[in-house]
Amino acid sequence: MTKKYEIIIIGAGVVGTASMYALSRYSEFKDVLIIEKEKDVALLNSNSNNNSQTLHSGEIETNYSIEKTKETKENAKLVVSYANKELSEDERKNVIQNCQKMTLAVGDNEIDKLEKRYDSEFKEIFPYVKKLDKKEDIARVEPNVVKGREENENLLALFTDNGYMVDYHNLSKSFMGIALQRDSFKAKFNEEVKEIKKTSQGYTVKTNKNEFLSDSVLVTAGAYSLFFAKKLGYGKNLGILSVGGKFYYSKKVLNGKVYRVEREGIPFAAVHGDPDITDPNITRFGPTVNIYPELEKGNIYSMPDYFRSLNFNEDTAKSLENILFDKTISKIVKENLIYSIPFIGKISFTKNEVNKIVPSLKPDDLKLAENVGGIRPQIIDTNKKQLALGGTAIEGDGALFSVTPSPGATSCLKEAMDNCLYLADYNEKRFYLEKFKQDLDYKL
Repeated sequence: MTKKYEIIIIGAGVVGTASMYALSRYSEFKDVLIIEKEKDVALLNSNSNNNSQTLHSGEIETNYSIEKTKETKENAKLVVSYANKELSEDERKNVIQNCQKMTLAVGDNEIDKLEKRYDSEFKEIFPYVKKLDKKEDIARVEPNVVKGREENENLLALFTDNGYMVDYHNLSKSFMGIALQRDSFKAKFNEEVKEIKKTSQGYTVKTNKNEFLSDSVLVTAGAYSLFFAKKLGYGKNLGILSVGGKFYYSKKVLNGKVYRVEREGIPFAAVHGDPDITDPNITRFGPTVNIYPELEKGNIYSMPDYFRSLNFNEDTAKSLENILFDKTISKIVKENLIYSIPFIGKISFTKNEVNKIVPSLKPDDLKLAENVGGIRPQIIDTNKKQLALGGTAIEGDGALFSVTPSPGATSCLKEAMDNCLYLADYNEKRFYLEKFKQDLDYKL
């Protein structure tokens, strides 16, 4: 007789494994299975090579509203609290490290925006963030940001040495390791889910190797979450824009993370410079912004599934027209198309992006990182004919489909909390929310 699980989680990235951890520590559920098509956890978008390794706390993300900034700060704190509570000192070093962070404004227009943000409620939210309005002050913490810059180019920076960088692959491994300490919590790797089917008894999940039964399913499979939702008849008014990025490497030229002032209302992060938690000898610049007709970057076999998820019709066409012909988004897309051209692209990327952060770097100082950069799924609301900014959770009858674009990795434990609350409510089980909040110092 086939064993029936209470919950099957599909996708062992950072949100799936965080949900597994939260269920194991803070719920009444006993039989939980996680299924992953790769050989290990977090080998796609949560892999350290495929994201900026940033714990987004709201200090350097100038495209966030004040409300989203407050929420992001609390979500990030969950990860820090988890690392301090659950991990040994040696384990923490492999997962999370302190890192200084800076928001850099170049030129009077950006300086004016950053001044206004700092003088708002921002100062009360982040009392530890310092405003550096003199080049010599900026040079003390990030000398290469000032070195080689034209004298008449004005700068302003917001700076903190209280930031973090995270290896989300290792974070996911830690979540999984704790969850699997429960004997009845299981994991299956190298199994690709082919079909999820609703039955009178719950759900049947078919993989390339097996068939499993469950009361509920939680799909945390990146852009594929929408694909599976649509196959079950959910999310009909949603489409997907698969935004992928590339990174360039240089020798170490920055002491910490340096972010630019973001363009307002745009979910795509401006190019920033980052240390690499896996290699202290390099600095990473990126990501570029490219739109791919794929659900997984570099996987051409995911293209048909992308178009099924896009569900192209008149509403989708109008939504894409509104998005791609938006003045700011159109400019970003055109710029990044140029950055993709061999030889010319690196020259243009260096001049227009990298030199805004480190003026002295030359194109020959940069190397395109091979097989680095993932897909950030941006959901399209075809009713509103616009992007649905932030994460999207699609609820079904005992099924939950989670799509978490940047900064989804930062919010992994908050997403896990929300996922657990839905699953517990549907299955009439307890999720010990107050204990979760107390242990991980969550205030919202």
